[in-house]
Amino acid sequence: MRIFLDSSVFLHLLLDGPRADEAEEILSAVEEGEEEAGVTVMVVEEVAYKLLVAKASELGVAGPLELRRRLLRDGELRERCLEPVEEFSRYLRGMGGLSWVRILPVDWEAALDLVRRAGLLPADAVHASVSLRLGLKMATFDSDFRRVPGLEVIP
Repeated sequence: MRIFLDSSVFLHLLLDGPRADEAEEILSAVEEGEEEAGVTVMVVEEVAYKLLVAKASELGVAGPLELRRRLLRDGELRERCLEPVEEFSRYLRGMGGLSWVRILPVDWEAALDLVRRAGLLPADAVHASVSLRLGLKMATFDSDFRRVPGLEVIP
């Protein structure tokens, strides 16, 4: 494994962000098994949530609170919002060079230190901690990761 995939790489591709072409280049290499990459369930959850919110917005749901309320009682909306999430899951299963890595308690302890020293949000600090522990470069479009000492960020 050589890189850790941050949610921003997936999101730029899947939501047609401004760096979608760069994201496609990175993810294509992982899909084909030309590049070895790691991801955590936390990263996947972040992507799934954004896909769910984007689909709900497309369907006229006005924000996270309304989404939560409507998901609880509207099975049809739930199914429609889950479509891109399930498509994303199928996409992940087809990535030849992708490995799922565990988040360990030591990663959480290191993350707290990164929140304190680098000003990262807790979730990003966990991603950085995992990447550092495994000696992986971080593939991300989030410039906050560049503040983490010892973390190599690409592109």
